[in-house]
Amino acid sequence: MATSDPASEQRPHLLIVDDVPENIEVLAAALGDDYEVFFAISGEEAMEIALNRRIDLILLDIMMPDVDGYEVCRLLKLEPRLAEIPVIFVTAKTELEDEAKGFAVGAVDYIAKPIKRLRVRARVETHLQLKASRDRLRALANVDAIAGMPNRAVCDTLLAREAKRAELDGTRLSFLLVGLDDVEAIAQSAGQHALERQLERIAQAIGAQCSDQRSERGAGRISNPLDLCAHYGGSRFAILLPQANAEAAFERASAIIEAVAALGLRDADSKRLLTVSVGGITADFARLDKAEPLRGQELALAAMQALEQAMHSGQGQRWLQRWEATL
Repeated sequence: MATSDPASEQRPHLLIVDDVPENIEVLAAALGDDYEVFFAISGEEAMEIALNRRIDLILLDIMMPDVDGYEVCRLLKLEPRLAEIPVIFVTAKTELEDEAKGFAVGAVDYIAKPIKRLRVRARVETHLQLKASRDRLRALANVDAIAGMPNRAVCDTLLAREAKRAELDGTRLSFLLVGLDDVEAIAQSAGQHALERQLERIAQAIGAQCSDQRSERGAGRISNPLDLCAHYGGSRFAILLPQANAEAAFERASAIIEAVAALGLRDADSKRLLTVSVGGITADFARLDKAEPLRGQELALAAMQALEQAMHSGQGQRWLQRWEATL
């Protein structure tokens, strides 16, 4: 593995996978000092590195013992965290059917051995540029224009994933929805443009609560890196809290209500303080007795109903439910 330097994070990270160390040295020499290069001599080692490092592109040999390159590529594409990493096969297998099989399992290119330095560099640079373009487009599609945070589609996808994870692991999952109180009256008095500016300020305050790493959730629990804050559409925001219990969810809801009130935002006409209410659901999957799996959609609906209850109770209210069964 290449040694890192202070600028290593700025350079693209490449993973070379080949069971012959001499082949790795040839590729590494051809790529020069423009990349941060990691290497693996087996498919298992390649998967471990890819899962634990930021890897931007993989150069993968086909003919390896135990697990060949085709299978490694297939496994990479099955793992959601790794599926978008471009894979280039670098191999002595040059038959047309070999190349076709490589593309079929998800490779983006195919370089025949013996390698030529300029060809390798050109192919690597091309696919890194393509990946960067795809990443930018994906990021734009997933970020909400008003709030500058992930949108509802991203939130719904992650909520479904975390619900499955919590069910398999027997852990808790909390989901909060935040809504601006009296939004229709505010929109009529202030106008849509002014309302959007207010929502941007509110989004920043909520986002700061999501990224706060201080120990302020139940039982001294620090913020989970899997926590997500998203714009759920209109004047509503969502907070996804994997592994958080009901007490932690209540603390987070209270912190959000207080943070928004502390902004001191006021309605243009009545000068009343703008507030938010929070509704949420905590599901303890270790204590749930359900014949059918609990889906993310059910959690979202429960949180929506809880938010409606909170908003009907007044301004700056919270209404949280807890799903569990006595075993």
